[in-house]
Amino acid sequence: MRAFVIKLKDRQKDEVKRLRESIQETKSPLELNIWEATEPDTIDRNLSRLKYLDKNDWKWTWPTSASENHLDMKTGIFKFAYGAADQNKKIATSLSHVTLWDAIVQMNETIVVFEADALLTRKFNPDEMGDAKVCGLNDPRGATRRADVFHKRVSSRQGVQPVPTVNQAGEAPVPQGLAGHSAYYITPEGAKELLDKVTDYGMWPNDAYMCKELFPWIRVVYPYYTKVQGTVSTTTR
Repeated sequence: MRAFVIKLKDRQKDEVKRLRESIQETKSPLELNIWEATEPDTIDRNLSRLKYLDKNDWKWTWPTSASENHLDMKTGIFKFAYGAADQNKKIATSLSHVTLWDAIVQMNETIVVFEADALLTRKFNPDEMGDAKVCGLNDPRGATRRADVFHKRVSSRQGVQPVPTVNQAGEAPVPQGLAGHSAYYITPEGAKELLDKVTDYGMWPNDAYMCKELFPWIRVVYPYYTKVQGTVSTTTR
């Protein structure tokens, strides 16, 4: 099975090397390819290449400053600005995933998507995915909010399962999705559904958009297949 790692053009060589080594060490049946990341200065260029979205129709509908934080009445999700010094980096990161989803539909091929900070921790078995259209592969610990709750709920059972609920009563209803968003399995059908809904919701940060509230069919798996390397974020810095 082909896998793609989203890599910044002139950075992350060491991280990708470690990822490639982990694929070999776990004997995972994955052929790793590089997917060049969108960066702030290539946003317009990459938008123009998309089939489902273009400069005229594509709209970023997520807050870029705290003054824009609000409860979205259409989805029931609380939207909040991410802590990034340059918000265009968050938009670029999201577009890196969107352009890859678009390519998946065009290729009509199921793949695994990695961000450069992922590491395989056991042999990947695509047969375990069953009929999942999107499945998160990553260990939440050190990678997501309320990681202890996420891990406790997911690790109570084996195999592919729904995304757990980690929000607490009375808490702002932020989207609940994949842990760290650094590794996931995705089919052409899943990619197309993600792209089609952009018309309804606009584009959000990729880790907020791929959530159980918008896509109840998104899954996660335990035992996990990956963990994060713990490198410094290239989005928030």
